[in-house]
Amino acid sequence: MEKHTKQCGRFLLAFFLCLFLGGCALPWENSQEMPITMPTDMARAEMETPAAIPVDVYWDATVSMQGYTTLAAGNVYRTLPDLLGDIGDSMGNVQFFRFGAEVMPLGGREYRKFSDASTYTELITAVHNAVDTADPNHLSVIVTDLFESDSDWSNVTKKLKDKYFAHHLSVAVIGIKNSFHGDIFDVGLNAQKYFYNSNDDPARFRPFYLILMGPEKKILEFIDLWKERQTIPNETQYLLLTENLTEGANDFTQLVVSEGIQNLYSNESLGIRDKRIKEFGINDQSAPAVLPVRFDYQPLFGTCPLDMDHLKTAVQAFSLSENGEWEPLDTNDDPKVEVSRSSDAPDSWNVTLTFQPEQTIKPDAMNFIHVSVFPDAKGYRLPDWVRAWNMPNVDVAPDQFDGSKTVNLLHVMESLKSTALAASHPALVNMNIIIDER
Repeated sequence: MEKHTKQCGRFLLAFFLCLFLGGCALPWENSQEMPITMPTDMARAEMETPAAIPVDVYWDATVSMQGYTTLAAGNVYRTLPDLLGDIGDSMGNVQFFRFGAEVMPLGGREYRKFSDASTYTELITAVHNAVDTADPNHLSVIVTDLFESDSDWSNVTKKLKDKYFAHHLSVAVIGIKNSFHGDIFDVGLNAQKYFYNSNDDPARFRPFYLILMGPEKKILEFIDLWKERQTIPNETQYLLLTENLTEGANDFTQLVVSEGIQNLYSNESLGIRDKRIKEFGINDQSAPAVLPVRFDYQPLFGTCPLDMDHLKTAVQAFSLSENGEWEPLDTNDDPKVEVSRSSDAPDSWNVTLTFQPEQTIKPDAMNFIHVSVFPDAKGYRLPDWVRAWNMPNVDVAPDQFDGSKTVNLLHVMESLKSTALAASHPALVNMNIIIDER
């Protein structure tokens, strides 16, 4: 056995020595075998989401939540503990927490007490502490009326930005109208308390909210399970804040190359496995290259509606360095991108990239071009229900107070939307192409 081991070792040594002396490339140095990955600062990474995921439910236990438990008619809230426990267990396993100023884990079946008004004893609401406690590898659900002590929602949204949006994770809000009989606190500049009774009138029901935080796929799975289990027809609204704005990713897994391509040809010599990337070759370095693609705009459920007249475009170019790193290139503002509505279908759009190879890409190198199409601040709009449910935080007479609306809802949702737009860069199109000029 020892003799065979020595012979095998000598053979391998001779093999590599021959390769070295003969100037031959090692097998993994062949460009066709080299794995092609996108630059690290590109739009999003492909994230693997586990089939099962832990679900953590953080329940606002402040006195302002008592009123949701008191009326029998039109009451989703009373059955909510069991419903969230059922959904959480079906997705993986569920853990409940209560919070006011601090976050406390609950054991066993203790969470079922949230259907009882006597459970709500906390005087301070600190949603930001729930966000701090949440594990970004889990799906987290915050049950709240969106009141935050000291009205410090800018602190909450900053924490969501740093913990979720900046790491390709998503946040969703589910608003549910529910019957309500109780006190509503800290309204207006003088922090007044109002008694509100919705009776059994759905038009007077008061909203509470579920804030979902985690991987987009798991948030959408939760929403589907939530909708399947609803037996009471209370008004329910949804908002999803994510870097994906459409049902399917608008990269080369779905983008269609249109007629009119110029000075480019499809090339598969690198054998790229990432289907979001497409390889092309250049026919003539001195002639303009034109790449037209088409995509369908099918909004992802719950996402912000887009104003397609307020779209922006950006192009980044890179070359592969000797150490295998993508280095940005100065394109001298040469690449141009045009977005236009397609005549083929009402929800179909064209994106055309035009560039001068001599100015945009590096000769004798592997090049990467990234094109993104995305909404600007005016194009990324909140759904209409947010304004319909919003009440300005002003002092009003008790007989004019409308408890069917949420104080400062518009401000809170605008803050979330702006944070998502700034941190996660939601895009309609991410076009990634490789041009190997080596």
